Amino acid sequence: MDVEVLKRALRELVEREPSFLRDLVLDALRTDGRIADALLDLLTKHPEARLRLAQAVAGSIAIPLNVATKEDLKQYATKQDLETAVEQLKRWAEERFVTREHFDAVIKRLEDRMATKEDLKRIEDKMATKEQFEAIAISVEESGRDMVQYLLEQRGHRCAAERLRLDAEYELDIYCNAGALTAVGEVKVRAGGRDVERAIERIRELQRRWPEKISGRLVPVLYSLVAEPSAVQRAKELKVWLIEGKREVVALEEVL
Repeated sequence: MDVEVLKRALRELVEREPSFLRDLVLDALRTDGRIADALLDLLTKHPEARLRLAQAVAGSIAIPLNVATKEDLKQYATKQDLETAVEQLKRWAEERFVTREHFDAVIKRLEDRMATKEDLKRIEDKMATKEQFEAIAISVEESGRDMVQYLLEQRGHRCAAERLRLDAEYELDIYCNAGALTAVGEVKVRAGGRDVERAIERIRELQRRWPEKISGRLVPVLYSLVAEPSAVQRAKELKVWLIEGKREVVALEEVL
């Protein structure tokens, strides 16, 4: 019989009846030492055969890594098996957990967005305290009263400008009763159109509830360090004496 024909026949037999080859090999291992040596030599030296054998062994070992002892691994696994298992474990951990590099990167991003102690100190140094705000507000109010009193005196109306407080909820920053006229109003660091309207509302409330506090001509007044264009427009429309710093934006004569 031709050798090639025999080989093809054996391949077909193995493909159709894999158990036949298995039984044949097992019988050979039991009966003939030379055949067993030849098979072991083939399985350990031929690259493809060794790979297939390692895969088969790895698939048949059922000892979990988390419960396997050192002796178990020595008994069932080769050095290559252990290296493969370690690589698989590393990949598994990388897929499920944040690595040290990832953790460090996250911390770095957080640190980049957080203010340091020095940053906070610089911010605190630039921030005004509550007491400083109150001091500024009081200073602006005093400047407003002094300016109203001065401008009225320049026009022949002598009065002492003061703060007017009538109850727990009602207070006005400027009150200057000169007999022939009474200047009443508010003080703002920065005034807009709505501030002018609120000042008028407060003044009308005074006129309604405490008419005895007003003598002569009522002069609504608003003093501010900065008067926005909307404040100027509303002051002209509502006839409010508008003073910005040391100048009259809407003059007293325009209101009278």
